Amino acid sequence: MSLKHLTPDELHPLLNDLSLLLIDIRNDHELVSGVLPGALHVPLGHLTMVFDQLPQDKKLVFYCRSGVRSISAGEFALAQGYADVSHLAGGILAWANAGLPIQAA
Repeated sequence: MSLKHLTPDELHPLLNDLSLLLIDIRNDHELVSGVLPGALHVPLGHLTMVFDQLPQDKKLVFYCRSGVRSISAGEFALAQGYADVSHLAGGILAWANAGLPIQAA
């Protein structure tokens, strides 16, 4: 399996999909810029500690500020046996530039 790269326009309609788990891997101080609706916050540095608590039956979608760290998180998830793993290409910056909704943290 390989990591899927989702654009903001591709991800936005998927936010209502109950089989999707959106994971914000930014650090705590980065949340002041807001979060994507419905996202679970797990800083990248804590991902390995809580990874076994994530549901195995979900499609995982990681995002960060610009899309670099989310690639690392997605590759880690694939290595742990998850089959359906994506990341938000361009991160929350691309999401905001597309004019899509951001919630206060």
